[in-house]
Amino acid sequence: MRIYLVLTMAAAFGAAPPVINELQPRGAQKGRPFTLTIAGQNLGEGAKILSTLPATFTPMAPPAAMADGKYASYLVEPKGELEVGVYPIRVQSADGLSNILLFSIGAFPEINEEESQPGGVPHSNDSIEKAQSLPSTAITLNGTLRGAERDVYRLQVKAGERRVFEVDARRAGSAIDPVITVMDAGGKQIARSEDAAMLNLDPRLDMIFPTAGYYYVEIHDARFSGQTQNFYRLKTGAYAYPTEVYPLGGKRGEQVDVSLGVAHVKADLSGALGPQTFVNLPDSPALPLPLAIGEFPEVNEPVNGALTLPVTVNARLSKPGEIDKYTLNVNPGEEYIFELQARELGTSKLTGVITVYDESGKRLASAGDTAFAVDVFAVQASSRTAGDPFLNFKVPDGVKQITVAVEDLARRGGQHYGYRFMASKGSQDLQATIATPALNIPAGGTAVVNISVDRRGYAGPLTIKALNLPAGIRMSGGIVPPDPPESLTPRLGNRRAMVSLTAGADTKLNIAELSFAAIGQDANGAPIERRARGVGYVIGVSGATAQGVVDRQRPLTGAWLGAELPVAMAPAAAAHLDLKLEKTDKKESGYEFLFRWTWKPRNAMQAVPPTVNVDVPNFADLRVIGMAVDAKDKKTGTFLVTSTKNTLPSRYDIGINARLMIDGQPQEIYSEIQQFTLPALDPEEKNANASPSVAR
Repeated sequence: MRIYLVLTMAAAFGAAPPVINELQPRGAQKGRPFTLTIAGQNLGEGAKILSTLPATFTPMAPPAAMADGKYASYLVEPKGELEVGVYPIRVQSADGLSNILLFSIGAFPEINEEESQPGGVPHSNDSIEKAQSLPSTAITLNGTLRGAERDVYRLQVKAGERRVFEVDARRAGSAIDPVITVMDAGGKQIARSEDAAMLNLDPRLDMIFPTAGYYYVEIHDARFSGQTQNFYRLKTGAYAYPTEVYPLGGKRGEQVDVSLGVAHVKADLSGALGPQTFVNLPDSPALPLPLAIGEFPEVNEPVNGALTLPVTVNARLSKPGEIDKYTLNVNPGEEYIFELQARELGTSKLTGVITVYDESGKRLASAGDTAFAVDVFAVQASSRTAGDPFLNFKVPDGVKQITVAVEDLARRGGQHYGYRFMASKGSQDLQATIATPALNIPAGGTAVVNISVDRRGYAGPLTIKALNLPAGIRMSGGIVPPDPPESLTPRLGNRRAMVSLTAGADTKLNIAELSFAAIGQDANGAPIERRARGVGYVIGVSGATAQGVVDRQRPLTGAWLGAELPVAMAPAAAAHLDLKLEKTDKKESGYEFLFRWTWKPRNAMQAVPPTVNVDVPNFADLRVIGMAVDAKDKKTGTFLVTSTKNTLPSRYDIGINARLMIDGQPQEIYSEIQQFTLPALDPEEKNANASPSVAR
């Protein structure tokens, strides 16, 4: 799904890229015009709204009390019949691209929580005694949760009346983890929902009230956390919604018959650009469900006979304790890649395990039932919540047939335990993700892109290649060193590549997105090249702990948009920051690299910081020491990067950055990425007792 240009809007000129902090409201009823106010920074004159929402946006004057450049208001008039769903909103001005926030289109009339409106009294609906009354008709209510608070609503129902209560939060771009509780007139809990099936941590209750009277609906965050994106949309009424999605996906370019429980729909996978699309239940106010898109031929269970590869099998563990088994005819020495898609799709409860057996039933390998490998260089620390399993497998001597079993780690099963099992021949693979959601390159300056590479049995060196670099922009960086053989596991951790893009002072872009690929080389010298996917957007979720980032604290991302790296030119930065390697020395404990930074501000009176931030991806035992400004010239200084005897000899990228304050706004300045080489030590100099993780 591509974001296309919708409208030019008027606001004041800004010297920095626009930023969207909030959309007011966060949703609207389909088919009806509404007023949308964008709150943020640098919403300047001549800016444009980029969105997939098919509508016209007519600028309106924001309220007089709203500061110039921080708000922009529009009359939004939909074009034709809109589908219930979420739509990205982004702003582009002459100063660059903003971040994305999501806007929801619903089916019911919209009302607002009184407490969260301008002039509302904080905590004015936090108890039964102060509950806000809801109409008896079907509605969508827009509310917010500010940390440790509860929002309570009063509803009058009839005896035997059916009501559905559903909250759209995570699925709509909010960082809260909502809980619904329904209480009777005396405050006794009669129903509760926290994480409903297929709703990505959002709750839903479907209930029939035994007696007539007043009941109370309470909404709160499961952790009472404080979030920047803290809105929710409470839907209530008597309506149908999907009770399942099966299969969980289909092959790109095809039409797929999908069961949503209460109905079957045809999903068209021919136009989607990303790894998934969405399917709606006709005439339902429920948000659409994600549907995975694959590249292999697909079959549905039951599967008779041996599998023909490559293949994706769509199946489901229909009852507790069920184990599905698939047969492959193989030859010794052949290598295979097996993977499950289930839990990570958001539509399955399966915590999958893959196990490979030989003809006699001997277990040969498994994935999904072992602890994470120790990996201090992972882009994200190992989560306490496992993802879907992946297995590289080499057929041992004497084996001509294998059985691959799929099961749930806790031996569960049922309607919501579907999966996609992918099998193909191959020994090594990798996946690349552009971790930067959008890029603004300053004229005559430098911007940095981070790319995450997920090693899947491939331990060799990697490089990042730009596939459509425009004239006037040069790239540097993109080196990922190899992993030592002793660290090779069925699935290696993520590695981070860093790429800098530097534009000429007069560079004009003729593309909307940049494309990159991660390139390696297999054991036979053949290239392994994988195009990098974009994340679409990143919406932060606060609350990560030292024990790791669990599902509820992962940032919200939008790979479903199908974008790679949206890019725009921005005004010239306030300064250049140069980096240079001045000297390399061999020390008793390893090597020492002396680097010099130099500021070149556009305004000679511009104050510059006395230190810089140093980034050296994938460098084991990294130490940055001795950072000091020159006594005679405050615009330059040096620092040391040191290695140990166990740091992997390789070529490494290094970059620096620092923040300037320009007219009261922070401006991040980046150097171009440089490279330096860590030579190999003599064998007798290494620490023979070092662990593989330290050696990495």
